[in-house]
Amino acid sequence: MIITCEKCSKTFKIQDNLIPDEGRLLQCGSCNHKWLFKVKKKITNLENEDNNKSTSINDYKIEKIQKIETKTKTNNENADIKISKNNNLNTSKKKSKIFKNSLVILISFVALILFLDTFKYQLNNYIPELNLILNNLYETLKDLFLFFNDLIN
Repeated sequence: MIITCEKCSKTFKIQDNLIPDEGRLLQCGSCNHKWLFKVKKKITNLENEDNNKSTSINDYKIEKIQKIETKTKTNNENADIKISKNNNLNTSKKKSKIFKNSLVILISFVALILFLDTFKYQLNNYIPELNLILNNLYETLKDLFLFFNDLIN
């Protein structure tokens, strides 16, 4: 079945058996909006059995619903495969985001060291122990380089 978020109107395909008759609390994966979703009842009883015209219309509606259900079952099987692929993509995106952020932090750290080293004589009046701090930062960079070198090899 296809469910649409009430807030951002993003659509999701989920299996029918995941939603019980009493409804289920859902959360949008896009905007994190939470809402109670209830399945609408299907037409099962014919109310006007005396009137042939109304029964034929209801029979037509039931046949149409059954055709749609069979189509959605096959679509749901395909959707399950797509959802599992999307979950794998989301975890890989999170991992790449963590890697990118750590790379930015490392580059910023190196840039700070280069900046302090460039102006160490001018900043020595304001930070008297700057040479000691820079030597410690150089040693830290060497340790990081050796750490990543060991990881690669």
